[in-house]
Amino acid sequence: MKPFVLALAALNMADSISFMIVTSSLAMYIDTLGGSQDIYGFVLTVYSFMSFCGKPVLGRWSDMYNFSMPFMVSMSCSVLGGVFYAIAPAFANLHLALASVALGRILGGLGRANSALTFAYVARASEASERTSVSSLLGGLQMIGMVIAPLFSALLSNVDFKLFGVHFNNLNSVGLLLVLVNVIPQVMIYLFLPDLPKGEESDDYSDEKESEWLRMFRCTLKNPHIGVPFLTIFVFNFNFQFIETALAPSAQDALQLGPSQTSYILGMALVHQLSTNKVSDFHLLIFGLFVNFIGYALLYMLWYRGVPYIAFVLPVVVTASSYPFLGAPNRSIFAAAVDATPELSGLEGSMQSLLSMASSVAGFTSPFLITHFCMRTPEEVSQSNAKREFSPLALLSPLLGLAALYATYLAGDPGKHDKESEKDTVGETTPLAQMSPVHKRCSLQQAGKRARVRGSILCSVPMMPQTGDIYDDDDDELE
Repeated sequence: MKPFVLALAALNMADSISFMIVTSSLAMYIDTLGGSQDIYGFVLTVYSFMSFCGKPVLGRWSDMYNFSMPFMVSMSCSVLGGVFYAIAPAFANLHLALASVALGRILGGLGRANSALTFAYVARASEASERTSVSSLLGGLQMIGMVIAPLFSALLSNVDFKLFGVHFNNLNSVGLLLVLVNVIPQVMIYLFLPDLPKGEESDDYSDEKESEWLRMFRCTLKNPHIGVPFLTIFVFNFNFQFIETALAPSAQDALQLGPSQTSYILGMALVHQLSTNKVSDFHLLIFGLFVNFIGYALLYMLWYRGVPYIAFVLPVVVTASSYPFLGAPNRSIFAAAVDATPELSGLEGSMQSLLSMASSVAGFTSPFLITHFCMRTPEEVSQSNAKREFSPLALLSPLLGLAALYATYLAGDPGKHDKESEKDTVGETTPLAQMSPVHKRCSLQQAGKRARVRGSILCSVPMMPQTGDIYDDDDDELE
């Protein structure tokens, strides 16, 4: 595993562990400080909202300058957020204590926005053929972080000590853990993540009066391989939230999340293996969207009162199996299309941030829609003829998957047009033969820049292998 992949993997695990350990104890923490249910909802919302707002800022920052400072600043926000989260009980005033918790989550949300930087860095530092494999590995390790997070919560269950005059228990000691798990990857990022040269804008577009944001919007609408991934990532997160929101109340605590998490991790390993065996991102994505559609259709049909346990579990396993085929391949197709668009030269980080924001929008909207329009109360289930847990509006979920499947199919496989361009470019996926002379020259210039960037990475990191893929041929297992 290359050092920069190891550093990003540590960051992903830190993000998932931080999120899970706070989620499991935040409600009780707010309650012990004297906060209401509304305060709890506000703290949850402000975390997601600040992450949403921070993504375009960090993405544009990385485009204009480099990756080191955005990573360091965002991770420092996460560390500082852990401090404010931990010291809240030290304030005698109720409002100051709750404000300290809220400020901690605001800073944590800004820190979490660096997830967009991770994808932008992978897109710029890796060859197109490596991106899906690397993204799958990072996604799998992130899920492992979510699985092992309860172990950290268990370690904090008996905490009782004083430090600098602040009493720490099992609730506010979570803040100290946030500091620790974020400092470690911050050090690794500093040591093992080579900075990349600033992404330079093409001379053919730098003097245009059109704003950069308007140019990004225009290219998104014009190129289906850029626009459709926005729909796909929205559907991915919306449907994931559907399971997450509806599972516990519908199962009445009879079903745990274990099967979902296990299927996700195994699916990430499978996507990694298929990617290294040169199965196209397009076919991986088509398969994932089809399985996603089937899974959520089964969810509506099989979740009814009195259903056998195995029939209740089946849709969860099917839907969870589709998630790995939606994330990494979709990101790879998007990154390749952005790389191949001369107008977006030097805007790769901003584009990755915008894609992440589409996922955040689904996170904002789905819980309200699901709880108010899709899920039924026990009384409503009793009054229905089929005793289904969901109203017919829950069919929106499989229909969204079907719409994304159809849009992806219409966009077509970008890999079909790669063979001619691979002879002329380094790691590119768009046919230069179909470009105008100006666009062809611009794309070739960008290919040369990316080749120099990757060469600088190989030379700047000690003991970095000079040839080969991210994984050696003799060691292609998950590390």
